[in-house]
Formats: sequence, C-alpha cells, structure tokens
Amino acid sequence: MSSATLPRIGVTIGHVAQKLKTGGIEPSRRARLEVLRRIVTRCVREERVELKWNRAVEARPYLERLIQLGVERGPLDEYTAEMMEWWLPERDLIVKMHEVIVPRFAEIQSPYTSLYRLPPKRLQQFIQNKREFWKRYDIGILEIDKNPFPPVLSENSAKNEESPNLLNLLLTDALKNNLEK
Repeated sequence: MSSATLPRIGVTIGHVAQKLKTGGIEPSRRARLEVLRRIVTRCVREERVELKWNRAVEARPYLERLIQLGVERGPLDEYTAEMMEWWLPERDLIVKMHEVIVPRFAEIQSPYTSLYRLPPKRLQQFIQNKREFWKRYDIGILEIDKNPFPPVLSENSAKNEESPNLLNLLLTDALKNNLEK
C-alpha cells in the first residue's frame, strides 16, 4: 500500500526543514529523522512535552500522521504496523497508541495534536574569562489532545484572564521563584 492513498493531515507543514542537532547522534542524513523519532516517542509516552519551538513544529506532522494511521487504518494494517514499529521502538508505546490514544479520536477529525508557544527561555551557555554567555530559546509545548492533564489554555481564558490554567500557574510560579532569588 502506498502513502499516496493517505488523506492529508490536519496541520500545516509549510516551513523549511531545520537542522536538528543532538548530542550523542552523529550528524548525517538519518540523524534528523532519529531526533524526530525520539521526540515522537517521548510525546506518545508523556502525551505532553516541552521542547524547543523548532523541534515541536518539525515533529508535529509526524505525530499527526502516526495517530491518523492508527485511526483510519487500524492496528492490523501492514503499513500502519511498520510505521508504528519504526516511530515507536518501545513495544509498550505501540500498545498504548492502539489501546489508549487512537480510541480517543475514533469519532473526531484531525488535528489530533496541539502546539503552544511559551515565552522564550534564556539559558547560560558557558563562561569564558569570567564572562557569561547566554542564549535565548523559543519554547513550545506539543501535546496529544484529550490527554489527562489540565489544559494549557482553558476554554474561557479569552473571557477571564484569571482562569486557573496550566500556563498561568507556571508563569505565576516562575515569577514567584524569580522574586525570591
């Protein structure tokens, strides 16, 4: 069965592919796919991950396609089984995908994931001659919809700025920690 018979996924892809470097993976043509594979595996395991924005944007279409294959073709399809085995090297994650994640979306059209942009993080890179060098990273949250965690943005956040959602709690706690230091 060819991938041409698959319907379009419900997320945008139109961007330039990024160079995704990671320690422990030798730079090569396959290295980029290996980084994406680790992100998709982690996202299926945890159902919500925080990572660099460019990595979240790159990994989202692959995660969408994997869920879409499970929803539309099922676990008995040969192509779906092959894709699940490659993208999810841990057997328990394949079982989780078919028994937990895919049934959530049986009656729902894509997209099956959400992507949120968080405020950038500023992290110290190194110190040289008593001078600190910092780098700013754009951060994103990639999550599988209908997960058991509190929503990142509540439905009434546009109406009420004081709504108790995850993003507000994290920002409030970060501000409190900065003030204490």
